[in-house]
Amino acid sequence: MNALWPFFRRFLLYRTRLVAGLLCIPLAQLADVGITLFIGDAIDRARSADGTDWMRNVLIWLTIFALARVVFRFLQRWLIVVVSRQFEVDLKQDTFDRLTRLSFDFHNKSRSGDVVSRLTSDVENVRMFLGPGMMYTAGAVVVVPFSLAVLFSIQPEVTLTMIVPMVFMGWVMKKLTPRIHRHSVAVQESLADISHRAQENFGGIRVVQATGIEDGQAERFAKSSRSNRDNQIAMGSARGLTHASIHGSFDVTFIVILVVGGLAAIDRTLPVGGLFKFIDLTIKVFWPLIAMGWIAGMFARASASAKRVTELLEEEPTIQDGEHPVDLDPMRGELDLSEVCFCYEGADKPALQGISFEVPAGSTLGVVGPTGSGKTTLLALMGRLFDCEGSLRIDGHPITSVSLQSLRSSLGYVPQDSFLFSAPYDENIRFGADAEMSEEQVRDYVRRAAMEDEVLNFPDQYKQLVGERGVTLSGGQRQRTCIARALAKEPQVLILDDCLSAVDSETEEALLRSLREAGQSRTVLIAAHRLSSVSSADQILVLGEDGSMEAKGTHKELLARPGWYKDTWAHQQRRVQHAGEGE
Repeated sequence: MNALWPFFRRFLLYRTRLVAGLLCIPLAQLADVGITLFIGDAIDRARSADGTDWMRNVLIWLTIFALARVVFRFLQRWLIVVVSRQFEVDLKQDTFDRLTRLSFDFHNKSRSGDVVSRLTSDVENVRMFLGPGMMYTAGAVVVVPFSLAVLFSIQPEVTLTMIVPMVFMGWVMKKLTPRIHRHSVAVQESLADISHRAQENFGGIRVVQATGIEDGQAERFAKSSRSNRDNQIAMGSARGLTHASIHGSFDVTFIVILVVGGLAAIDRTLPVGGLFKFIDLTIKVFWPLIAMGWIAGMFARASASAKRVTELLEEEPTIQDGEHPVDLDPMRGELDLSEVCFCYEGADKPALQGISFEVPAGSTLGVVGPTGSGKTTLLALMGRLFDCEGSLRIDGHPITSVSLQSLRSSLGYVPQDSFLFSAPYDENIRFGADAEMSEEQVRDYVRRAAMEDEVLNFPDQYKQLVGERGVTLSGGQRQRTCIARALAKEPQVLILDDCLSAVDSETEEALLRSLREAGQSRTVLIAAHRLSSVSSADQILVLGEDGSMEAKGTHKELLARPGWYKDTWAHQQRRVQHAGEGE
């Protein structure tokens, strides 16, 4: 229950509707019991009455009680279930907001399928327990003691015999609840694994089919499904025993009622109307208890789910604002790094070490080096996606003192993977823009990214639906679309992480020329494997295989000295020359 307590307090935030719904529960239950008592009295009266005039009053009162039961039962469900749905919406939103603010180190170690499972099915399990579960529990708290009191007043001996099966039922539920909880945790974990497997394979379906590993992936999914099946069966077995004990107790109690009550009715020590009351009220006692068996299973699932959701809500981002964050409004884009080092968690060597350089505001810096030299890591530090050792200052302020909102809203970042959303093409351009954009502005940014001609050839042009992750576009089209999206923010610092690798040299030249013309005062950082992408940069930083700074200078200066840059440039130029001769 400790895991659910924080969510119960959150549930109480909707106390007005909740209290109104809870107040309807005793009114509905008492009206239900009142109907039973009126009918029982009417049966006894009918056996001795001479006329039928009394029946009119009985029918009137039965109608009133029936209408009261219908109205209050509707209101209790409508109020409490609506509250539970609002609770669900708000909890999902809070969990989603937390996920979007968590640092990269959390997302790097988390499986997306597991996170989605916590955001959906786990939140739903908590809602079901706090909403419908609370409603049925409150109903049982009202109707069971009241009905037992009425039963005791009718036939104390028979009522006392009901205690034995009820105690047995409670003992079974107590014994089985921990077992159900254990299996519920396993079920939720296996469901998360299934979700992860499916999402991973559907997201990478091209790789799966291209490499011909459909059968292997299908077997891995089948293994996860079998694990979930076994866990579900184990939990179902425990829940089945719980339900069997409840229904068995119910049946045993009815045997006693039919034998003892029937004999009493035969020898006229118990009126027929009293026997009717006894049977109907016994049903009213046991059906809530049967519901309690369902709630016991629900409690186990909700407790397991509450722990999983709490883990997300309590996860703190490692990258946070300082005590007195500075807002850079506007940001100039001046960067200063001194002895910057960074090592990923669990890595045996640093990704970057001893990096020192300055980037004047409005200039362009190229970052090159062999694969694995730390180019992407260096650019990620500029947006403070990770915290580093050493000094990294922006506009003279330590980057850790600048508010994250101010910093990241002034950056336009184009990552290597060129992620696009499943939405119309123009909506992908508008994504992240600080203000509403007109159609003409969208076209202007697309034009700057050298993508206009191709967009106009789409069947629906700017309204063309882009598939999930941009699968309907080529690699080069995705890269240029992401560049247009970054430009739409009008950032003061534009970061391009090897996002020109899939475009041809002619398109690359046109795109770089467009970027220079459109951003004379903008600081631009370009990481690239193709050195032609950075040849016109004001400075070029060459990283070594160990993440250290191997060289720095202009394109001409680096060609004038021996080293990786000169050798790689010569190699790439020979490849371009051979390609031209081949044509």
